This record gives sequence, C-alpha cells and structure tokens, in this order.
Amino acid sequence: MQDKSIRTDLDKRLINGIQAMGLKVSQEQVDCLLDYLIEFQRWNKTHNLSAIHDLEESLSLHLLDSLVVLPYLDEFAEKFISKGQVFAVADLGTGGGLPGIPLAICRPEWQVHLMEVVQKKTVFLQHIANKLLLKNVTVHGARIEDSAPNLLNTISCCISRAFSDFGKFLSLSEPMLLSDGEAWAMKAKILDEDLATIPSSWKIKNNHLLNVPTLKAERRLFELVRVRELNA
Repeated sequence: MQDKSIRTDLDKRLINGIQAMGLKVSQEQVDCLLDYLIEFQRWNKTHNLSAIHDLEESLSLHLLDSLVVLPYLDEFAEKFISKGQVFAVADLGTGGGLPGIPLAICRPEWQVHLMEVVQKKTVFLQHIANKLLLKNVTVHGARIEDSAPNLLNTISCCISRAFSDFGKFLSLSEPMLLSDGEAWAMKAKILDEDLATIPSSWKIKNNHLLNVPTLKAERRLFELVRVRELNA
C-alpha cells in the first residue's frame, strides 16, 4: 500500500513538472519514466549508479533535469525528420542513462545511442532497455574512442550531461556527427577555463538557460556547431 502511495505521489510530481515545462508526453510514457526511475534506484542501492538515492530528489535531478532539453531537441530534430531522415542522438558518458533513457522513452521515433565505459552501468543500461522494451536504444559498452568508428558520420546530435570539458566532448563527438550535426552540452555553472577548451573550429551557437521545475540550481544547454556552418 505504501509503495502504491509513493508511486502515486511521484506520478503527480512528474506530471506537474512535465506540464510546467510544456512538454508533450503521454501517460504511458510517464509510467515508463517512473518504471525507469524506480528500477534505477533499486539498482543504485548495490551498483552505485548515482550519488542521489532519494526517489523525490532523483525525480528532479535525474528525470526533469534530463527532460528539460526536449523542446530544444524537438526543434532541432524537425530539421532532419522533415527531410525523411532518422534523428540519431548519441549520449556520451551516459552513466545510468541520463539524459538518454528519458529522451528515448519520450521520443520513440529517435534513435538513441548510449555510450558508457563502466561495465556495471552498461549492464544496467542493457537491462533497462530490455525491461522497458526500448527498441530505439543501442548500448555501447566501451571507450567512446573505440565505439565512435562504428558510428562514423551517422549521428545528428551528440549530447552530454556534466560529462567533460567542452574540448574533450567535441573531439569525441566530431567523428560521429553528420555534416549538419551538432554537439549539445548540458552544464551547471560554467567556468571560463571550460569555455577556453573549445577549439577554433567550433563555436557556441546558442546558450540556453534552462528552467527545471523544483530545482533552483543553474542549468544551461550549450548548442555548438562547426564554425563553417555559421558562415555558410
């Protein structure tokens, strides 16, 4: 009975957050997001997927913090989908599947590649993809440098959530990206030394300030493109 009550409360909180962000998400997808969250924290007890162990905290810091980028990705994805192309996302250093799994749940028409080198995390990722029947998810359990050649020039968007500095993120992303593909970095407080790692061949196209419901901490989404694209 208590578990049902907790689930009901989480459902309300998640729906309120989704509505506050103006997202298009079905009740079936909400249920799937909660299944993911609960399974994530069940595994977290023994596999240390995240330092966040509280379900309510995890809902804000994991689910809503991942879903907040959807409106921006939806707009970018339309450029590919309108031309009959598959929109393919690579989530670099995804950990326990953030933001990749929530994105894959809410946008089943996208192809989502989860890239993670830590074995216990990739075991969980494959488990959750199978459990939730996420046919649009592919797990790459290796160093990104080793997985990237298999995805050469196939990815529309590389995304990362507090993964590395800009320079490393871009160097790992570039081989995978299509000619009109972009790199999207989710960041908290931005530091000048991080910005300084952006190579001269890349430039920040947009710097979006994100508003995550129930979360007061600063969140930003940096949209990066090759310099030649800006001059085209």
